[in-house]
This record gives sequence, structure tokens and C-alpha cells, in this order.
Amino acid sequence: MAGRPKVRTERLDEAAIVSAALQVAQRDMDSLTMRSVSAELQVSVGALYKHVAGREALIALVVEKILRQAPPVSPEVGDGWLALRAQVLGLQALVDLYPGLDEVVIAHSPNSPTANELRREGITALQAEGLTLDEALRVYRAVTYLWLGARVAVRGRARNDADMDTFALALDVLLGGLKQNIAECRDSAAATNEVGP
Repeated sequence: MAGRPKVRTERLDEAAIVSAALQVAQRDMDSLTMRSVSAELQVSVGALYKHVAGREALIALVVEKILRQAPPVSPEVGDGWLALRAQVLGLQALVDLYPGLDEVVIAHSPNSPTANELRREGITALQAEGLTLDEALRVYRAVTYLWLGARVAVRGRARNDADMDTFALALDVLLGGLKQNIAECRDSAAATNEVGP
């Protein structure tokens, strides 16, 4: 019969569902529904619910799949500041591979186990450079704010090499300024302690 749907021969599992959802989302994030994913996989909508609770759970899984591709903070770099820089530039380039999904990644990252692990790696790398936890958190938050602002600044248009170059420059200026500010604050605190009451 001409109207019969194809029979899926591959095993349906969470990984296959997430891969199909990512394909749908890359074409049009607004069209990402359980129904559109089931059509992509040529299965019934009900079959998806055996593996994924619903659209929000599916989106969270898509975000995890994207973020798991982010470069970790590499201890081989030998400098926590440079390792954090490499991670952030890698994350920027990674999200550029998924146009239209950056808002979804941003919205779901605060609750993402993978994003939490990336944050821990960045903060740990900075602490390895001698920063206190408070200093490392301040640096990481500042870098995050820069990254979020960069994502918003280019929203709705294609990114280009100049965008990445500008972001890298801004990141370098920010990291250099933060490093200098931390050193100045420490020097000031040391001078105050030397003077005493």
C-alpha cells in the first residue's frame, strides 16, 4: 500500500529520540514537539513517552547533548586562566553550531548537570591558580555575564568570524582586568594589614 508508513527497524531509545529532537530543533526550535520528533523517527507519539516524559524533558535532554560536547577545562593547559578562556571560547563556538538553540541552552543551563560540571571545572581551575573561592566565583560570574551578553548581541542573525574575534578580545580584556583587580585588592588588603590599628 502506498499510504502505509515505513516500519522503523532501528531500536528506539532515549539517544535516538534526543538525536532526532536535535535535528528537528536545528531546523526550527518552535516546531520541536513530541509529535514532530515521532514523525522524524517514524514512530507513534506514545512510543516516545516510554522513554521521555514530555517536551520539557526532551528539551533538557537536547541541551545536555549539546553541552556534553563543550570542551572541558583542560589541566594540560597549565594555567587556569587560559584553561577557562579556552573553555569559554569553545562553548561560544559550540553554541554557534546550533543556531536558534542558544536561548534554549541559556534557559536550561542553570539546572543542567553538565553545565554545573563545566562551572565546577572552571572554578577549580581558577582556585588552582591561587584564587579564593569568592574570587573564582566572581571571575566565573563575570565571564558568564560576558558570554550571555554576547549571545544576546548576535541573536537573530548569522554569526561571523568578526563576532568571535570581538568576543575573544572582550574575554581577554575582561580576564586581564579581573586578574589585575584581584592583585590590587590583595595588595590593598596586605597594606592595610601591615599598617594595623
